[in-house]
Amino acid sequence: PPPGDDSSSPVDFMKEESLKFDAVSDLDRFFVRLYEYHREQGFWCIVTQWVLELLCLAFTILFSGFFLLFVNWHGLRTAKCGIAAAEAGTAPCDLSKEALYEHPLQPLTFYRFMVVTYLVLFSLYWIFCFLRFFTQLKETLEIRDFYHTSLCLTEHEIQTTLWPVVLERIVQQRLCIVRHLSAHDIVMRIMRKENYLIGMVNKGVFALPLPHWVPGVGLTVARGPQGVRKRLFLSKTLEWSLNWCILQYMFDRRFSIQRDFLNSPHRLKKRLRTFGLCMLLLSPFLIIFMLVFFFLRHAEQFYNHPSSAVSRRWSNLAKWTFREFNELEHMFNQRLNASYKPAVEYVKQFPSPIVSKVAKFVSFVSGGLAAVLIIIAFLDESLLEAQLFGRNLLWMAAVFGTITAISKQCTADENQVFDPEGFMRYVAQHTHYMPKHWRGAEYTIRIRLEFEKLFQYTGVMLLEEMISIFVTPFILIVLLPECVDDVLQFVQDFTVNLSGVGDVCSLAVFDFEHHGNMKYGSPCFTAKDRRSNQGKMEKSFLSFKSNYPNWEPDAKGKQFLNLLAQFRMR
Repeated sequence: PPPGDDSSSPVDFMKEESLKFDAVSDLDRFFVRLYEYHREQGFWCIVTQWVLELLCLAFTILFSGFFLLFVNWHGLRTAKCGIAAAEAGTAPCDLSKEALYEHPLQPLTFYRFMVVTYLVLFSLYWIFCFLRFFTQLKETLEIRDFYHTSLCLTEHEIQTTLWPVVLERIVQQRLCIVRHLSAHDIVMRIMRKENYLIGMVNKGVFALPLPHWVPGVGLTVARGPQGVRKRLFLSKTLEWSLNWCILQYMFDRRFSIQRDFLNSPHRLKKRLRTFGLCMLLLSPFLIIFMLVFFFLRHAEQFYNHPSSAVSRRWSNLAKWTFREFNELEHMFNQRLNASYKPAVEYVKQFPSPIVSKVAKFVSFVSGGLAAVLIIIAFLDESLLEAQLFGRNLLWMAAVFGTITAISKQCTADENQVFDPEGFMRYVAQHTHYMPKHWRGAEYTIRIRLEFEKLFQYTGVMLLEEMISIFVTPFILIVLLPECVDDVLQFVQDFTVNLSGVGDVCSLAVFDFEHHGNMKYGSPCFTAKDRRSNQGKMEKSFLSFKSNYPNWEPDAKGKQFLNLLAQFRMR
């Protein structure tokens, strides 16, 4: 522009906009925000989700406070309404007077004190989430500007553009001053902490001497002194605790492992025990919240679809067992969802003949009674209000319908083809998980029971998560401190520093020279304690290359691909 002219051209404006993102202080956080923005499908979807989460949390707190403090359950049980009031010759009841306390805090018993404490704690948490909303909103607006100005993607285009395409555009921005970052480097930064957790689960670092009957416990992965079996356990509550106690404390501002973290095992033990003690003190309030939350979330589903209580899902331990290095969450979920149907079919291969016959009989009886009630409703729906054994027929119809739906789920499919080996193979194609002792033994009860530890009933999983609120403090205070040396040894042995990336889990680098397993096609052979179990690193490499076809691996990676190509040609 000529001297004295304050106007600027659109090109100059775009240059000024791009400079905003050149000096990003925390590239890890920035890349995570970029990924989450794409995964949640843009600005308005993210804001809507946050607002709804705040409203959901507020409703859960208010709902639990109302039913735990204001509702007079004894009065509700003895109140006479409808036909009962007419038979007693009394006026219809007013539930606001019969079933609600006028002064819910009088007298202030221990129970009411605990409920009030619970409401205060979670109200403070809601205020924290509300204030955090505005902080995150500012960051999200900056990410939106980056998508619009630097990546040239509108909100509608974000919803239809695949992540690998978005990542290619991010790579072209050259956001790191030290060196040019590849797609692999950026994903390693996004999953810096998750990769360590995946590696620790894979190597059995968190194997604990827990008995097999503990809800949620996994398979035996090691043996301790005197042959004590060590099993994996990773509920959502424990995962959250590990994240706060270990993963959040590992790195400094330069994305390097803190020396104090590696050299001070006593501090980590103290942190685990302190966190466990805090969880133990908060456990009564957490269990109240989880009971109310699970009730609100699943009650309608169980009511309208009773069979969903006996449907199955992958456990949290299964998810971290299956997840691969550098596998982002949405890609992993796609793989996991694809494994669901063959997993259900595999479990159906083992129906109990006795249970199936009993369930068929129960379904026959309850279905017949429900059909009679439906016929009565067609004749005169007012008849459903008639009393029988102290209950009206409408209540009985709901009970018989629920029993029929559940019993049908327990009945064997007469057209089922017995092929457990085939269905297990289909499952393994998606989960990439097939322990050696499972091969050739897919038809045995032992393998079926091990499989069901990973693929559990929905109702059982909800129960296990609630029980884990009390199990997790015991693990943090008593058992996990004994694993601290193993945790620190893993971090020390499986950490490598990359220029422009920082310290990362070396298994996620796909370093075949130091971690290769020739049994899974690696061009290099290393000691067993340096390899990933079941070829997870090799499988992760192939999955990453499949998801990001434009990514160029190093020389060993290309050699690995060539060896596999030659094997296919045989």
